[in-house]
Amino acid sequence: VAHVGVGLYPLAIAYDPSNGYIYVADYGSATVSVIDPSNNAVISSIPVGRWPIDIAYDSLNGYMYVADYGSAAVSVIDPSTNAVIVNVTTGTYPGNILYDPSNGLIYVANAGSGSISVMNSSTNAVIANIADSMKPVHIFYDPSNGHLYVINHNSSIISIIDPSTDSIIAEITVGREPVDMIYDPSNEYLYVTDHGSNAVSVIDPSINAVIANITVGADPGDLVYD
Repeated sequence: VAHVGVGLYPLAIAYDPSNGYIYVADYGSATVSVIDPSNNAVISSIPVGRWPIDIAYDSLNGYMYVADYGSAAVSVIDPSTNAVIVNVTTGTYPGNILYDPSNGLIYVANAGSGSISVMNSSTNAVIANIADSMKPVHIFYDPSNGHLYVINHNSSIISIIDPSTDSIIAEITVGREPVDMIYDPSNEYLYVTDHGSNAVSVIDPSINAVIANITVGADPGDLVYD
């Protein structure tokens, strides 16, 4: 029904339920485009750090958090003004950002530093850094146990973080080059696409172990739960 022109190389998108707008991280333009769905038009272009690669909405304070891959920082956007209110320094090459609804904290995967930065969204400051030397690239929240599951770049290891202690409590070996993960609320299992193994690993979080491997097509990428 429409094609909306944004900045260069849009890589991530988030919805703000408070104002109904769509926020798009434009990797090549160092901007976040704000789209009004009522007329499918860009109403604002917000300058952020270099190479914005991911974006997350914080329901606690209503802000948008943008991982600036090339700036080793997170840009915090106030949607009421559509402006950056602070830039928070993280580790190098922050590539994925996650809001944890159970504690209101922001988690940032720093592939270059081998760490996960923990941000307090009330103060917009980093309060902890969790060491993960295997280049963390994606973080996923499991509502069944409150743990965070981290995919590591070019690795077959999933790191498990307990947010109550800000530490890695276990590691799970899956197939080669895992790239995506979803939670299935019907059985409380986690499903991981193993890009290099042409398979999906099924994890039971109650025992933190792979209970099945499902062969799929070549080079599986994203997953979705219906």
